[in-house]
Amino acid sequence: MSRIIKMRTPLRGIMKMKVRLNKYLNLCGLGSRRKVEELITSGRISVNKRIVTDLATIIDSETDSLKLDGSPIKTHDKVIYLMLNKPKGYITTLSDEKGRPIVMNLIPEKYIRAGVVPVGRLDKDTEGLLLLTNDGDLSYKLTRPDFKVSKEYIVELDKPLEEIDKKRVEKGFFVHQIKIKTRPASLSFIEKTGKFVKMIISEGKKRQIRYTFQNLGYKVVKLKRTGYGPLTLARLNKGDHRELKASELKLLKKAITE
Repeated sequence: MSRIIKMRTPLRGIMKMKVRLNKYLNLCGLGSRRKVEELITSGRISVNKRIVTDLATIIDSETDSLKLDGSPIKTHDKVIYLMLNKPKGYITTLSDEKGRPIVMNLIPEKYIRAGVVPVGRLDKDTEGLLLLTNDGDLSYKLTRPDFKVSKEYIVELDKPLEEIDKKRVEKGFFVHQIKIKTRPASLSFIEKTGKFVKMIISEGKKRQIRYTFQNLGYKVVKLKRTGYGPLTLARLNKGDHRELKASELKLLKKAITE
């Protein structure tokens, strides 16, 4: 049966470029990555009146016509930008089959109905600054390393960081678990023991910081994101959220290197 589905991302916020269909639907707030993949493989999505089931399908968000169950996918107009101080133990997903706490439990239902989703991820054991929005274009740019938006972390290690290892991380090296060479990073000691380090990176592969130090023989005891581009947690308490100020949003967009 045909039904109208309102995409929860404003039209002006959707990526104005060619992109994989599953990525596009996910950024539009149509569901989790797994959910939108199920929509595609079950034949419920059509592009220009043709049913597509290939997850690697590339679409043009400006010119292609997308439908779900035969009905046009409509959009909302209100753009929302949130900052959340994520506590340890929460999963950065829209839902969890195992019933674990998710970050969406920490924000009001009105934002969820508006299609707000996390920008990138913080793993379960990482806390700190997490952005959420229904602006697909901004979300895409913030999570792509090509746009060089910095992210600041406080890293607590199980033992003092040796200077030679500090230089290796700063220079960038191949991390086997994620199969990439990391980009140059900025590291600085924030107290005398050498166990606490401020780290600034411009990328963010899954568990990248933990794997980076693991490859060098260290264990990350605690990891907290304290900055995203020009934004900082400031006095936002753990588990709390707030909407970004207009001035903060302006600075965040300015930080994106085209």
